[in-house]
Amino acid sequence: MRGKMDSPATWRPSKIDLLLSALIAVGFPALAGFLLGRGGALIPMLLYYGTAWALSVFRRGGSGYRLEIPPAPPASFYVNVMVILVALVCANIAGIRIDRPAYAGVILTALVWAPVNAASEQLLWLYIFDSWDLYGATRFRGAARLAMRGAGLALFTLFVGTIHTIFWARLLKTVEPASIFGIAFILATTISGFLHIVVWRRSGRMIYTFIPHFLLNLVPMFWTGYSMLPYLFVPVR
Repeated sequence: MRGKMDSPATWRPSKIDLLLSALIAVGFPALAGFLLGRGGALIPMLLYYGTAWALSVFRRGGSGYRLEIPPAPPASFYVNVMVILVALVCANIAGIRIDRPAYAGVILTALVWAPVNAASEQLLWLYIFDSWDLYGATRFRGAARLAMRGAGLALFTLFVGTIHTIFWARLLKTVEPASIFGIAFILATTISGFLHIVVWRRSGRMIYTFIPHFLLNLVPMFWTGYSMLPYLFVPVR
């Protein structure tokens, strides 16, 4: 059903979605990094989250969030939560502590950025993957179906990797990436990113991708004292 997302697998993307998802995967991280270096993080974040919600609503027909009690989560959700808990342990050990945190900024980051990012970011990730994996689902079989899924995974990996390298790594100063536990943190969060696909397909509820992502965003602030406010309007090189 094109235009209405009753479940993840019933959406039927078109060639427009292939084009949009490819352009976003290849071009948006560079654009976000460029804007970050010119005027700070606010505008690229607004573009990022706005694009995620606009594509979900106007191309997919829904975001995957529903005002109803969801069914029991799939086993993959609990696996993802466990992976995030491992990532949080590593983040604590390799955490960057701020000696004199600006508590107002920390609270605003926790109350605004942490939930907005967790609710929005994977909408775009999953749009990129699903556009290719579900395109021609009733026509392509065998090797053609595997090729489309492989393309979706490649673009998904490209986008998630480059948006974090070009944009988020310059902005989020919470973990020392060069340490052993910093590397373990990056590996765990990478695994979690791919688990979002499995959880989404098994549950059809975006809330089950939101929960682990929200924990990952929120919990490190308790020991880092990180505030995003200084980066919103000032160029970040």
